[in-house]
Order: sequence, then C-alpha cells, then structure tokens
Amino acid sequence: MSEKPLVSFMVFSYNQEGFIKDAIMSAFEQTYEPLEIIFSDDCSQDRTFEIIKEQVEKYQGPHKIILNRNEKNMGLAENMNGAFAKSSGEFLIMAAGDDISIPERTEILVNRWLDKSSPADLVCSYCQEIDVNANPTGLIDKDVVFLPDKKLHVSNWQCGATGATSSYSRKLFDKYGPIDPNIIAEDWIFSFRAWIESGIACVEEPLVKRRIHDGCVSVIHKNVRSITSSKLRKTIMRKATRGKLGRANEWLKAWTHKHQQTDDLVSIQLRQWIDLLKLESNGYDSERIQALKYALKSFFMPGGKKTAARIFVRHVLRFY
Repeated sequence: MSEKPLVSFMVFSYNQEGFIKDAIMSAFEQTYEPLEIIFSDDCSQDRTFEIIKEQVEKYQGPHKIILNRNEKNMGLAENMNGAFAKSSGEFLIMAAGDDISIPERTEILVNRWLDKSSPADLVCSYCQEIDVNANPTGLIDKDVVFLPDKKLHVSNWQCGATGATSSYSRKLFDKYGPIDPNIIAEDWIFSFRAWIESGIACVEEPLVKRRIHDGCVSVIHKNVRSITSSKLRKTIMRKATRGKLGRANEWLKAWTHKHQQTDDLVSIQLRQWIDLLKLESNGYDSERIQALKYALKSFFMPGGKKTAARIFVRHVLRFY
C-alpha cells in the first residue's frame, strides 16, 4: 500500500471503573497514525463510562475518537458487532477495558499485517500477565494460538487466538457478518474465519499487559466448580453451552460460505454437533422427564454419548 491504512483501535468495557483509565491512556498513547479509537461501553452500572467521557474530553491528541454507550447491556458479542459497524478502519485492533496496550502495539501489528510475503487475516501477540494492581506476575503468555487438528472430529477442534491480543482484517467482519449474540469468546469465531482465509500470525513479543482478576470471564468459567451457589453455577454453565452452540453455528456458517458446499465431512460433523448442543442447551429449561428424553436421544446420535452423560448429570440429576 502506498499510504498507511486507517486502523480502528477498539476498547470494549463493562463495569471496569477500577481499570478503565489505564486502558484509555494506553489507547491514547498509540504511536500509529492514522488511527480512530472507539470506546464502546456495554451499559456499565458503575462509573466506567463517566471515566471514559472525562478522559476523552481532556484528550488533545491526533487520533479520532468515537464514543459509544449501549442503552442496555448487550453482551460481549453484540457490543463488538455494534462497534465494528461504527468503525471505518481496514484493520481492527481489540482491547479490553481492564488491559493495557504498549504504545507501539498498533504499529507493530499493522506492520506484520502488511507483510504480504506471509499473509494473515488475524495478527495476535504474546502478552504479559499483570495482577489487579497492574503489577507483573512474571508470566509471559506465549500459548496464544490454537489451530485445529483435522484428524479429530470437528467438535474436538481448537481454533483460537487470545482475544485480548488480537487484531483482524476488516473482511473477517464484512464477509462473514456479525457474530452470534450468544458468543462469550469472540476469539474462537474470528480465529476460525481467519484460519480458513489467509491465516493467523503471531508477533512473538508481549504487546499487551493482560490483567487477571476475579471478574475476568476466563477466570469465572475456569473456576465455576468452586462457586458455592448451584444457581449461579447453572447460569454460568448455561451461558457456556449456548456460547458453544453459537460457536458451532458460526463455524458452520463460515465454512459453508467459504467452501460453497454443505455435504462435505466438516459440514456434516458441524451439523451433528449443533444438533447435540441444541439438546444440551434445551435441557437447562426442561423438566427432568424431558431432560431424560434429551439424554436418550443424544446417546444414540453420532458422537453423542458424552453429551448424553452431561445432560443426565446436569438436567436429570440436577448436579450443576
């Protein structure tokens, strides 16, 4: 490209008043130009959005600022969909409201994306882990990319790049459309889209300081079994199952759109997986007898024995 492309640096926030100023300042300090910074707050119930407005009003730097606050809480996926629709950049960089990007992050990611000798539609990086007070924990996370093993059934595929470090070609949104509202981890979706397009690249240096605290989605889902309230555990598990169903639907949509066929092995396995996930998801709102029917039905479906076991334990025995 003869001219530097416009890039959209997107900061997504929700109830992060204790951390958001660090994220704001690191966005303002990005060295790359031309850059538009989009702050998209998902109707925070604390002072997160007020802090964003205060800092934006003080800002006198070169970057264009776009400020958005959803009228109601939409969830991560819908918040991203809305921000993507408002953006104009050819390259989209993700930033969480509790993380910190180094000033050169955008510039480094863009340079890698523009390297046509090794094309990639998703560029991520290593990240440095920090604690709730922004102190380094000593961990540099290098395991940020996971690609599918085609020898496995599609339900066992891993396709992801750590969302906190990721950036995407705009075509991953324009070509494949908004992501399913039930998605709780967008990295599984855009990584899959990038994998079937030009691929995924990783910058092998930490460009993001990723904050680990009890409010992180990844921490909540990782430690769900330690939650004492069975009602809360059920709520979290329901969201996870519906998120997995959303992921399978997104993968099928992307795969069939890219390959223009619906009768190949991957498409067939995805549809089978979706049918099982629908039964598992429906079980959360069913009576025990209906849940038992779901378990029996899934047991006799291809690859359904593990799903049947989960349905029986969670929705028949009600052990969440």
